[in-house]
Amino acid sequence: MKTVIIDNSLCSLPLDEAARPEHIYRYIKALGEAGIKYVQMDFRTIMRMEELPDGVGYIFSSVDPMFAQLSDAFDFDYTLVSFNALQRGVSVKTPAIIQFPANVTLSRRLLQLAEGLIHGHASVVRLMGDFPMMTPDEARDMMNRLKNTVTVPIDICPTNGGRTALDTALKMSAAGAECVTMTMGVSSRYASFEEYLFSLMAVFGALPDNYSMAALCKAAIYHKLVFVGEKSDSITQIMRLLDYDINHLCNADTGDRVKLRITMRENQLLNSTFLSSVERMLDGEDIPDDIRREIEDAVKYFDKGLFNEEILREDNCRKGLSN
Repeated sequence: MKTVIIDNSLCSLPLDEAARPEHIYRYIKALGEAGIKYVQMDFRTIMRMEELPDGVGYIFSSVDPMFAQLSDAFDFDYTLVSFNALQRGVSVKTPAIIQFPANVTLSRRLLQLAEGLIHGHASVVRLMGDFPMMTPDEARDMMNRLKNTVTVPIDICPTNGGRTALDTALKMSAAGAECVTMTMGVSSRYASFEEYLFSLMAVFGALPDNYSMAALCKAAIYHKLVFVGEKSDSITQIMRLLDYDINHLCNADTGDRVKLRITMRENQLLNSTFLSSVERMLDGEDIPDDIRREIEDAVKYFDKGLFNEEILREDNCRKGLSN
């Protein structure tokens, strides 16, 4: 897939006060290994960090002009500025991402007005907000109109007010959006990066080469240490959904049981991948003892008894997710 994925968890989810810079550093590194190309962060994260890992790009979320100078703290690739927050001119030193509401009628004149307020040019235009449920053709038509209006890359950041965030992220990716912004973890407002990957596997029966399930599992472990909230990780929740909900759906027309593209065998593979990736991470990395103990405690939340060997059938299995 050619769509660039941006993660905004470090500026949209509440940080745990006990989270240490080492936790956040390793969380960002795991996001990059999982397939995230850019990590968006605000002043809360910046003020905790002394250094950032290589291998991923960074976007500074300038929610208020008073924090604009914090963009000098690190070598950011982009600065995100919201059009609605531009009450006075703001000088942006890095390439700018200008964020417009999803319901705005984007035009060249509006973009020129925004560029005048930041004393520079937009490198990316983001549309953020609730999008209506669209067919694939409607999504393609929308992307074509946007690309005919502006000559810079388009970033879609769908919110979940209408329960359409995940659907929008998938269809806009297929329609040719250059970027899609999502959140790693469980979020009531944004599309989940994990649900996005699982949906790709469910629809297409394969995981794109530029994404890593093992790294995603590693990121889920560090997610427990970085953020406040439910400690049951989203990967486990998705597997429970696959096992107990989707597995019992029936076709409304024929009454036949719905056949999953992700089989129970693959779910078991994901379970073992989750645990083995953690074991490799603990054995293969130079992790301080205190952080190692915290990771081991976090793993205890993972439900290892989720699968029942007796109901697995060899003749009903495919090869692993990566095959």
